[in-house]
Amino acid sequence: MGSIADRLAEVRERACFSYRRAAGQPGEPHIVCVTKTQPLPRILEAIDAGVTEIGENYLQEAIRKNVFTLRESYGATVRYIGRLQSNKYNAILRMFDAVDSADPELLEHLHDMQDRAAQRACTFLLEVNAGEESQKGGLTMPKIRELAAADTPWLHEISGLMVVVPLQATTQMRANMYESVSVLFHELAKDLGSSHVTLLSMGTSDDFELAIERGSNMIRVGTGIFGFRSPSQM
Repeated sequence: MGSIADRLAEVRERACFSYRRAAGQPGEPHIVCVTKTQPLPRILEAIDAGVTEIGENYLQEAIRKNVFTLRESYGATVRYIGRLQSNKYNAILRMFDAVDSADPELLEHLHDMQDRAAQRACTFLLEVNAGEESQKGGLTMPKIRELAAADTPWLHEISGLMVVVPLQATTQMRANMYESVSVLFHELAKDLGSSHVTLLSMGTSDDFELAIERGSNMIRVGTGIFGFRSPSQM
């Protein structure tokens, strides 16, 4: 299996190779290390190995583990990538650096805020439900285009898109979805400003190369870095 450092190095090598091939230029995508359920010592091990961005799914878990100390001690960016609840909006905006699973309600709340002095989060990715699954959050691509055509004010708060695809989707289905979202991303960048709309978060541990080849510049990797958890770790 190798160590966390070994797995991270392999993920980075594969991701950079795919990115250079897709973009045709040097550079690498953002690698968000998904730290849900991981104890702080293992997260620290990942940061020592070179992780600079972590993603947490639950506010209370992030607080319990006190991952926010990693920002001051190691300069890590702490991103929120979980389901949002309206009663936790203010806490999330105050504590996290970015919200990658932003929904219309949060963005409208943000747009209407009169006082942003206590707000830390400054990057917001609108969640896209690429498979149009009723049980998942996020907006469908047609709905986002409809909102963009109406010049919905809160859309101007976003810095890009975060995509979720069905777990059961085949490789070809995922490729098609990623290509479609990439087209949408470039449409929004043109409409809202390419200097502001810059992040396209697509791809996880099992398909990040596929996503990068179709335009992703941010991937979310948990198992690929930490490995599968044994029952004793759960």
